[in-house]
Amino acid sequence: MKTIFSSLIFFSFLWLTSCGSVSVSSDFDRNADFSQYKTFTYHQEGLEKLEMNSLDKKRVVTAIGKNLAAKGFTPVQDANAADLIVSISAANKNRVVVDRWYDPWFFYGPFWQNPMQTRNYREGTLVIDLVDAKQNTLVWQGIGTGINLDRLEEKSVVVPKAVDEILAKFPPKK
Repeated sequence: MKTIFSSLIFFSFLWLTSCGSVSVSSDFDRNADFSQYKTFTYHQEGLEKLEMNSLDKKRVVTAIGKNLAAKGFTPVQDANAADLIVSISAANKNRVVVDRWYDPWFFYGPFWQNPMQTRNYREGTLVIDLVDAKQNTLVWQGIGTGINLDRLEEKSVVVPKAVDEILAKFPPKK
């Protein structure tokens, strides 16, 4: 019975930590009229300099394009014809998680140390800037932090989901 209970707690913890969500924040220009924006393009120089592998870059660009298209925006190739320019930046840092296991069912004595486990993983931050193409001013910014970059097999789901969470508040409601 104790083994089943311990296993249940362990797998519940494992499931909860694997479903970590992205922390999202956004800001926008209160004076911008978002109803005037209809088209968008990507900042090409920024995409070329973006420190991200080509698979993830494609995932991010595709997810942004789908999200904005679903909101009624039209992608254009010519930067002069665009109302908004999408600029993307990304960063990552190493994180360490320390887990201490406590077993309330046994007493091991005053000098017993609870087992400890450490895990290292890379946490990513994605910043999406939307710039007014005519005035060259930032009108909206969304930031997503906490994207786990070490689960390669899940990136095809995690990256687009993070983009959708970041763009959920665009266009802003005044």
